[in-house]
Amino acid sequence: MYSIAKPFLLHAITSVHAGSGSEIGIVDLPIQREKHTNYPKIESSSLKGALRSHFEMDPEVDESKLELVFGSKPDKNKENTDNENNTQASAIAFSDARLLLFPIRSLKGVFVWITCPQVINRFNDDLTAFTQDLSIEKLEVPKENTVSSDLMMVGGNKIVLEEYTFSVTIDEKTQKLAKQLEKLIGDALTVDLASRIVVLSDNDFANFVTFSTEVNARVKIGETGTVDSRALWYEENVPPETMFYSYLFIGNVRGNGTKDLSTSEQVQQFMKNHMPSVFQLGGNYTIGKGIMRTIWLDRGDNDE
Repeated sequence: MYSIAKPFLLHAITSVHAGSGSEIGIVDLPIQREKHTNYPKIESSSLKGALRSHFEMDPEVDESKLELVFGSKPDKNKENTDNENNTQASAIAFSDARLLLFPIRSLKGVFVWITCPQVINRFNDDLTAFTQDLSIEKLEVPKENTVSSDLMMVGGNKIVLEEYTFSVTIDEKTQKLAKQLEKLIGDALTVDLASRIVVLSDNDFANFVTFSTEVNARVKIGETGTVDSRALWYEENVPPETMFYSYLFIGNVRGNGTKDLSTSEQVQQFMKNHMPSVFQLGGNYTIGKGIMRTIWLDRGDNDE
C-alpha cells in the first residue's frame, strides 16, 4: 500500500514519441492515447521505465538500492525458475501522465496553451483523490472560449488558432487559472505562461489534441546514399511545450530493506535526491526526441 503521493508536471522540451506500436493507417507509429477521450497520454510503465533507466546511469545510485525502490527487472530471473519467488516488488508507482496544457500555433503571440473545463475538473478530482493532505490549491474552472490576456487577440475579440477563428473574452477566472498555473510551474519556465492560456470547449480541445500533433515522414538511407525500398514511414509526436501531470506513489520497501532504505519516508528521500530535473522518454533519443522536464507541484518537500 502506498502512503505518500507526490504530484508533478512533465513539460516536453522537445517533441516526444511515447509510442503505442505500429498500426495500419496514415500514421504508422502513433502516440499513446486514452481510449475514452483520445487525449495524448504517457503510460505509467513508459514513465517508470524511462526514469529507471536514468537512475541506472546515475553513478551515485547503488544497484541494490535501485532494486529495492524500483523492483527487480522483469527478466532478471528468467532463466532461473528456482529464484522466481525472490524477486523484489517495487516500493513506488507512477500514474499515467495525463494532459493538462497543449500548445497551439496562434496568429498573434506565436503560440498559446489550450485547455478545457473537463481537463481542469479531472486535474482537481485527481488532486482530491490522491493528495488530501497537501496544500495545493484546486485550479479555477473558467467558462469556455475565454483567454487570460489580449496577447493573442486580433480584430477586437477574435483569436486565430491554426486555421480556426474563435470569438473569446478576457475572463477573471481564466486570469486566475493562468496565475495558478504560473505559480505551480514556478521558475522552471521563463516564457510568460500567464498571458498565453486559452480555455476552449471540451469538443474543440479534443479536436485540437487529436489532429494538431506532429506527424513527421521518416526515411531510411541505404548504403548507396538513397532511400531504401519501402523505407518510408510516418511517425506521430507530442509537440514541444506540452504539459502533462502525473503522480509518484511511495510506500515502504517490500520485504527486507536496509537501515537507511526501508520506510516510505526513506524511499521518498531517495527519490528526492536522485529524481532528474530533465530526462529522456520514448523513442528516437539519438535524434534528440523525448526530452522531458519534471516540475514538482509540492515543492516544499522537494526543494533543497
